[in-house]
Amino acid sequence: MTLHMRLAGGGSPLSDASSYVLGMPHLSPNGLSENWLWKELGHRHWNLIAKAYGRAATGFGSVGDQPIYAAFRNISLHGGDLGGVRENDSLDVRSTITHLSETRVVSRHFAACRDRLIADVEMTSVFVRRQAEGVNRSITRVRIEGTGSADPSLGTLPSQPAYRCHETLAHDVWVDENELGTTPITMCPHLDFNGAGLLYFSSFIAAVDRAEWRFIGKRSGQFSTKKRHARFHANIEVGDDITVRMFAAQDGAGCRHRALLSASVDGKLLAEVVTHRTMS
Repeated sequence: MTLHMRLAGGGSPLSDASSYVLGMPHLSPNGLSENWLWKELGHRHWNLIAKAYGRAATGFGSVGDQPIYAAFRNISLHGGDLGGVRENDSLDVRSTITHLSETRVVSRHFAACRDRLIADVEMTSVFVRRQAEGVNRSITRVRIEGTGSADPSLGTLPSQPAYRCHETLAHDVWVDENELGTTPITMCPHLDFNGAGLLYFSSFIAAVDRAEWRFIGKRSGQFSTKKRHARFHANIEVGDDITVRMFAAQDGAGCRHRALLSASVDGKLLAEVVTHRTMS
């Protein structure tokens, strides 16, 4: 299968800029809703890929084959000031594909309000498809050919993928961290799975936030995200649940924690999430 890119002059399909007037769907009690932000940036990431390939914003693939999707492998948020926005503020978001190849896509997103950075986000996805229809555990990585004509102004990245299944976030382990415990999280198909029938990447982050609320308590309700880094390893079936094992380090002005998310049915590692949150 070969998909050819159609890049307009100046590489315009590889970037997008939008403004949002913030209302209740975009906000949480402490400012910008991080859950909304992840979903919106994930949607922008996918639309940029679709535009770059000159395809509709649906799964790639030939008729009769299992569709191909872009599954997130790494996401990171830095410079977070989510507590710095309020209702009716204008949020400006600029999104750009910084790397596009046969195996992965990296996008960068800057969210700003009143010329102040609210979030600097990087998202890496790889192309995947199910080997068996409707079976999420059958997902495998695939290669899409025909990306060699990408805009030469894009920065080049190492040829080896940034994500490997055996890698962990070991460099984010703190010397002073303590285990807080493990908690089960029930996943709901109406809330946590996307239109492709996969547990959506933002639902992993939401599960960590629920665990934080349980282990740290009401104090965490005063925090907003400064940094977040997540690495995704696998997915689950509709009807399966997950467990979150959380470790935290001392932080008097906020909280720093590392979470390991596993499938409740077999203990398989699904994701790792490292978070730094501060007072809003």
